[in-house]
Parts: sequence; C-alpha cells; structure tokens
Amino acid sequence: MRQSFVKADFDALARFWNGFYPERYRIDSDLLRQNSVGSPTFDWGASFVETEGEEIQGFVLVKRSPASLYKGPDKDQAHLCAIAYREPMIGLDLLADVKRTLRNRGITRIDFGQDSRHFFPGCPTDFRALADFLMVEGFAPGGESHDLERDLSDYQNPAPRTVGDEYRILTKSDVPSLDDFISREFPGRWTYDVIHKVGVEGHPHCIFGFLRDGKVEGFALLQDDGCKVPIGGAVWRNDLGEKWGSLGPIGVSKKVRGQGCGNALLGAALEELRDRGVKRCIIDWTGLVDFYGKHGFQVTRSYQSLSLPLEMPG
Repeated sequence: MRQSFVKADFDALARFWNGFYPERYRIDSDLLRQNSVGSPTFDWGASFVETEGEEIQGFVLVKRSPASLYKGPDKDQAHLCAIAYREPMIGLDLLADVKRTLRNRGITRIDFGQDSRHFFPGCPTDFRALADFLMVEGFAPGGESHDLERDLSDYQNPAPRTVGDEYRILTKSDVPSLDDFISREFPGRWTYDVIHKVGVEGHPHCIFGFLRDGKVEGFALLQDDGCKVPIGGAVWRNDLGEKWGSLGPIGVSKKVRGQGCGNALLGAALEELRDRGVKRCIIDWTGLVDFYGKHGFQVTRSYQSLSLPLEMPG
C-alpha cells in the first residue's frame, strides 16, 4: 500500500534506509525527519512510503525547487532527495508515481540530491546499484564532486595568517557585517544556508570569520557534535564518529582573493576545530581536492550528478 509521509514512522524508515545504503551513509531518525518533512521544500504530494502489512517495502523523498527560498534555481526543477526499496520493481513503481506527479505539475527536470537541506550532492559512486537503477530510469550523468576528510588531532597549519587581519569566531555584534558580506559576495544558496544556520543555532558561534578593518571579508561554517541542526557534510556524523567536525562552505570576498586570505582562513578555522577537540573532520561537496589536500585532506566519498529531463504530458 502506498502512503504519504503524514503518519510516517521515522524510526522504521531510518532502519530501512540503513539496510539499503552503504554503511558510511547511515543516519538516524532525527536526521531523516529534519532533512525530509522538516525541510521547507519537502514535497508532501510527491513523496511516498510503500508498505506491505506493517513492513516498509520502500520509500521516496522529493523536494521542490528551492527557488522560493533564494534566487537562482529553476522553479520548474525538483530534487529526488533519496530513494530506497526492497526490490528494484518497488523502486520503479515509486519513481513512476513521482514522475507522473511532477510531470503533471509542469516540472521539467529532476536532479538526484543537491536539494535544500540535502543528504547527497549526487549519487554515491560507491553505490553502483543505485546509479545503475537511476540511469536505467533515464537519469543522465554529469560531473563529480567529493567529500574530503582528515583527523585533526595532529593538524599543523601550513598557512600563515595575513598581518593586521583578524581570524576568529564571530560574535553577535558581527552579524550585520556578516549579513552584508555574504549577501553581497555569495547571494543565493550560501546566503540562505548560513543565515538560517545562525538563526537555528541562536548565535554566530558556528561562523569562523576573516575580518579586515573590522569588517567581515571571509567566512567558514563550522560544525561539531554540539550543533543543533547538522547540515552539509555533518549529516554523515554517524560515520565520522565521536568528536566529529565539519567545515564548509568557506569563501572570501572578491577584493581579497589572490592574497592568501582564503588559505589562511582555512588553516585558522581548522585550528579552531582542532582546539575544540575535533578528530575526524569532513569538507563536503567540493571539487577543490588539491587546495584542501595541502592541509592533509583526502577524498573519502565521491558523487556523480544525475539529472532526468521530464517530457510534458500530452
């Protein structure tokens, strides 16, 4: 029987997820709830749970375009946040319902992952069965991105700080400068994610800043096991283990690029996480392997973007 998520049992769904995805992608029920029905873009009408008696047979999570949250995304695209199934035919039936529902609304494309409050930046390359399933269903492959990790216990910063600049955790008095900086330099998803994160955490202690002349000119989003709402690479906290940490997104203003400020910001932010006692640290959804590699980070997960064009009915 096909059901909506209105009365979903998230403990049971998390167990089903963990039996479907490889071990390094295991999650808990709180995280599953947060990144599905807890997301402002969760699509209640295109997300389903398939059951037989009391047993879950499969489920599919869909998100609407984040165009309602920030500028840039195509309002006619949707995101397949995740799918899991006991047998491939169940997955095919679930996906057929999703396609039909979205096509009838005028949606023209479905991307795997990359949704607001996402789990996946693309299909994990170490889950070949899922990639094959999606490509058989018409999803076309695109580029790759990566998660990088290292143990910070023995981290030594190779990047000197630029003279006269500040590198530190932001305070509440820095928030107006942060708002101005990030909306100017990184309009769109980063602005939404960072400002929303600060609001949820209730304090900008999750933002490590680079300041010049008292103004924010760079930032790095930091998370550890004390954060309230783990996002980005922090969703894999179960695999990262105790004293986990996450860094990113990170960026500096255009006017200071090429001066070594970004590298100095990265090094100082990693020192902050190390000094908090963070061990295994993740930098997620990036192609800058060489840049982070200078600080000892190595690829631990890779993802391939997959996109499905939808033809209009009739």
